[in-house]
Amino acid sequence: MTLPWHSQVDIIAAFSFLGFVLISIPLYWHCVAWNIGCVLYIFWVGGQCLFQAINVLVWRDNVINIAPIWCDIFIRFYIGASIGVCTASLVINRRLYHIANVSSVSITRADKRRNIITDFLIGLGIPVLAIAVYWVYEGHRFDLMEGVGCIEAYPNTWLALILYYLWPIPIGLVSATYCVLTLTAFFKRRRRFTELMASNANITFNRYFRLMGLASLEFLFTLPLTVYNITENFKLAPYKWRGMANLHSRFGRVDQYPAVIWRADPQLISVINFRLWMPIACALVFFLFFGLAEEARKHYKLAITSIAKKVGISTMERSSEFDSSVSKTVGLSGTALPTFINRTIRRASLDSVFSDDQSAGHSAEGSHDKVLHSPSGLSVGSSTFIGSPVSEKDQEHAIHPVPPLPSLPFMRVPDSSAVHHPTPSKSEVLGGRGAGGRGRTGATQRGLKLHRDGLSSHDFVS
Repeated sequence: MTLPWHSQVDIIAAFSFLGFVLISIPLYWHCVAWNIGCVLYIFWVGGQCLFQAINVLVWRDNVINIAPIWCDIFIRFYIGASIGVCTASLVINRRLYHIANVSSVSITRADKRRNIITDFLIGLGIPVLAIAVYWVYEGHRFDLMEGVGCIEAYPNTWLALILYYLWPIPIGLVSATYCVLTLTAFFKRRRRFTELMASNANITFNRYFRLMGLASLEFLFTLPLTVYNITENFKLAPYKWRGMANLHSRFGRVDQYPAVIWRADPQLISVINFRLWMPIACALVFFLFFGLAEEARKHYKLAITSIAKKVGISTMERSSEFDSSVSKTVGLSGTALPTFINRTIRRASLDSVFSDDQSAGHSAEGSHDKVLHSPSGLSVGSSTFIGSPVSEKDQEHAIHPVPPLPSLPFMRVPDSSAVHHPTPSKSEVLGGRGAGGRGRTGATQRGLKLHRDGLSSHDFVS
């Protein structure tokens, strides 16, 4: 049983929005890694899904020309995206080939810049060229179809065959050549390839083979689907060529086709279904390759943690339970003191939330002038440590698990009235490299002499 057409339109719109969301998820880390091929793939396929979802909703049950400028933009983007998906696959295969055949693990900045420019020229330049030549075989401004929206209008001519339908075939053949050469180079230079992977943080073995799998799958389907698309389109009534003037006559018109008219042709239904579902399939395949990988799961975890903090949901329940148990077991003898803990989270990194390191945040100097704190303020899992204040009365009964280190004796050089020694010279104070010659200052030598005489340095402290 076939669903009603309007129900099919709703399903297509839902999957188109879903495809746009799913393919946009890995965009950030591909931008960070400078994977130009994947970024361009997301741009073309994600743009198709988004535009398509809007179109089928706006023209779900009508063919009214309410947004002609929008349609002018969309049909040209669609022409570019149809070629851009193939060029993005070519960029990916070309980059993988150069990685497998690189002669040195170190690449200069000029080489990186040159590779990026070349990738953009292939991934954007060829689709823009296809958009520019669209006017040559364009029949009129555009068409409107109920449940589909605005579509490009060009008759089945030999110009359309050469300037539009045949683009994916040479691009797919070049991409297939790069893929075969990449596999050959990988198996020949596997040890060198391992060193390159270890020196490059932006690409790993898993990511490398996922990229290769995506590009290979794309060109494996490009050739047969292109042939199928050409066959289905030319099964329709061919246009009898009468020259460019006849082709562009009444160029500004907009033809409108209600669903009851265009759905009466089974061949046209097949072509439209292929057109609507192909971007969705490409988006889902890309998400399966990159949206479920290990680095993707890490980004999902960070995103969920960030959103949970913004809405006020705690992500530290286990740590809080452990904190309470520590506070109950570690404390003063016979005295239950409340714990006042102010958690301070470093915003610079999400990893600090899950850190077990404690930062004291207090210097050792002048600690006798501050209020003492009990160890019950220990906060496990927090990035700061702030103890609970202890009164002077409870201080006497406090149990310190680790006794404090004894402070170094305070030694002051006695003046000339207490001990009759000559004032040290400048060379003795700075380096002690005069008569002593062993790196000790004059004050230290006198202190050692006092120690041999049985005198304490505290006797000279005023």
